[in-house]
Amino acid sequence: MDACIGSFRSLTGPQRRVNRSFRCGLLLAGLLWLAVTSPLSAADVRTTNFLVMAPTPELARAVGDAAEGFRRDLAIYWLGGELPPWPNPCPIRVVAGPNLAAQGVTTYNRSPVRDFQMEVVGSPQRILDSVLPHEVTHTILATYFGRPLPRWADEGICTTVEHHSERAKHEAKLREFLRSRRGIAMNKLFLMTEYPSDVLPMYAQGYSVCQFLIAQQGPRALVAFLGDYMQKPSWTQHVRNHYGYESLAELQEAWLAWVADGSGPVDAYVKQRTPAAPAALAAADSQTPNASTPDPASLASNLALAAAAPGTGTDGWYSRLRREAISAGETAPRDAGAGRNSRPQPSPQGRSPLHSVSQPQPEQGVVPGGSWVGSGPAAAPHVRAADGGYRPGSVSSGGSYLR
Repeated sequence: MDACIGSFRSLTGPQRRVNRSFRCGLLLAGLLWLAVTSPLSAADVRTTNFLVMAPTPELARAVGDAAEGFRRDLAIYWLGGELPPWPNPCPIRVVAGPNLAAQGVTTYNRSPVRDFQMEVVGSPQRILDSVLPHEVTHTILATYFGRPLPRWADEGICTTVEHHSERAKHEAKLREFLRSRRGIAMNKLFLMTEYPSDVLPMYAQGYSVCQFLIAQQGPRALVAFLGDYMQKPSWTQHVRNHYGYESLAELQEAWLAWVADGSGPVDAYVKQRTPAAPAALAAADSQTPNASTPDPASLASNLALAAAAPGTGTDGWYSRLRREAISAGETAPRDAGAGRNSRPQPSPQGRSPLHSVSQPQPEQGVVPGGSWVGSGPAAAPHVRAADGGYRPGSVSSGGSYLR
């Protein structure tokens, strides 16, 4: 090597300039190769409320456009109006691959609710039509209520907007859990403050109960029901006021009968057909479900397709919902801003300032110690405790809140 260096030093004039240019060319070629083959080639896209970091510019733009669309249309669907822009954009880290299980995690400061951060994992299709709407719904609910919802409701509501293939997994698991006596009594499910060791039944059952209640009186009535509980914690009182069931036990009996009947129409199981006057959403219209109201999860597929299109036009999910409601002779969903001033106020909580919501798959779960079980490169979202291990559910000790 010394001889080689010496030979370079012995060069003079044009020879030295030629070799210097040759070496510079090799260096530039190496840097270009690194830029193409390393994570540095990942693309960043900034929208009004999100900062997307994805493997390709096309996927970054698709995720950014879809996230903004979900934030707008799902807020209108659940709350009656759009949310104001966040002070700081929510970073979204996209981990995409054809064989990755669909999952995600969202972290935010608990009091006041702010500084959202998100990671979405899966195939590009499942990210756009399931993981992203689920995680964005977490941010909508947290922004509106100013604190986390009860766990069964937070996860249940967010699962209702996923693709039907993902929801079908939870429905199949629910039947399996009920047959094997792994179901959770309603008075225990509604009062859970920490994750059970057998966590997956909570997700499947929470999703099914939310579907049951939404089918009766619509999405905004469910939000009003939860808002009233968060202001005055009494499930029995609010179940009676909003849905007509005399107790959680009666709600459980009706829900179990509905599930046994195939989780179809709810008419035979409804106790109260006229929505109660919502205290938490006094300024928002109540929306009674009907044949013309599309499945909320259809929003995911519509926006996933629109994200790759040059323009969204007027054929988006909410535009069609509005036209269908008007053609049916109903009051169209309220415009932006409806119900913002009636949101429940956050209460001081002596807990960790950081709050996370994440998504285990039906094939995965957590063992009592809090570690993930499952396999594959994306067996768990990248949320780690200080000791390097995943710690779900232990919010009071600085842990994470599973989606």
